[in-house]
Amino acid sequence: MWIEKIENTKGIRYKYTERFKNPLSGKNMKISVTLNTNSKQAQKKALEMLADKFDEKFYAAERKKQMRIQNLTFKAVASEWLEYIQPTLKVSTHKNYIYAVNQMMNYIDDDTLLTDFSPAIAEKIINDMYYTKNFSRGTVQIKLVVIKSIFRYAQKMNYIDDITKYTEIKLNNKPVSKEELYKATNKFLSRAELTECLSQLKKINMRIALAMEFIALTGLRVGELLALKTGDYNKSAGTINVHGNRVKCLSVYDDNAIGTPKNIYSYRCIDLNDRARQILDSFILENRRRALWNGKTYKDKGFIFTTKRGTPYQLTAINNILKRVQLGGKKISSHIFRHTHISLLTEMGIPLKAIMQRVGHNNPNTTLKIYTHVTEQMKAEISNKLKALQF
Repeated sequence: MWIEKIENTKGIRYKYTERFKNPLSGKNMKISVTLNTNSKQAQKKALEMLADKFDEKFYAAERKKQMRIQNLTFKAVASEWLEYIQPTLKVSTHKNYIYAVNQMMNYIDDDTLLTDFSPAIAEKIINDMYYTKNFSRGTVQIKLVVIKSIFRYAQKMNYIDDITKYTEIKLNNKPVSKEELYKATNKFLSRAELTECLSQLKKINMRIALAMEFIALTGLRVGELLALKTGDYNKSAGTINVHGNRVKCLSVYDDNAIGTPKNIYSYRCIDLNDRARQILDSFILENRRRALWNGKTYKDKGFIFTTKRGTPYQLTAINNILKRVQLGGKKISSHIFRHTHISLLTEMGIPLKAIMQRVGHNNPNTTLKIYTHVTEQMKAEISNKLKALQF
């Protein structure tokens, strides 16, 4: 420390200066205080003041930050993370993550600290959902992804140092029951089942029956079907361009209800057969009639598969109608018709890669779940026919 005598109109004062090492840059820096005397007692006081001033400047803020981190709740950090990632996600994905966080909060108190949300608690939540409550593997996997992402964000924000034990959590496969095996191998309809299913649907709701038949003919996701507009249909070429997807968590009246497809592979042009073109033509013609005859209630926004008011169907409304179909215990949902399309292409001998391109899959395992089951059935049929082969 060195002392500098300062004389001005106010009298004589003494400036005490010391060098300290900046903990951020590693460089030396000067800190000064001014007192009225230069006594031994004043010099001792100056040293204390200089140390306090340095501490206040660089360490008090750090201590305050550490106190805040120690009081951070898991819920608060999860909310921060949801806000942080929102600009990078689709609306539907962000909604799914919010729902996942809310489900996890059912297991802990709102004031549970981040530091108290241990890997063991995380694993207990995941295991309870999967093994006890029997949530689907895909549903629980999303929860696990969310937990890991929250802690990666916490590490990035310096709220926590080591997240290894969180990222190492795995969801182990559980034994498959006969019922689950049946569901896994019966996610599509045979030709006879499809005919019966559509026959029942036509008696319940003709427009929904035709829409589901269109999915079985094209392999569209139901969200892609509901996003189709007349401008996406090239009648002369007999194709449709898929570049939209219905956001199921938003109201059909929301202008943002139509978003982008599931992934980049979902952008595609699909060839239509005569029956698929016939279905499209009938919907477009009927929609025009409704717009002309009942313009006050029918608002034409260009969508093809619409309700009587011109808005795309709600997925829940479609599935409620499909639940009324009775077909040998099979669960009939909009997605089973997409799987049926894959099975029909498989029976026709279409290569796996071509099927993936047509239905917009980027992961071959997704397609193979249907492809493999169909080919196994085909092999069984061949085996039975070979038994009867005689010369």
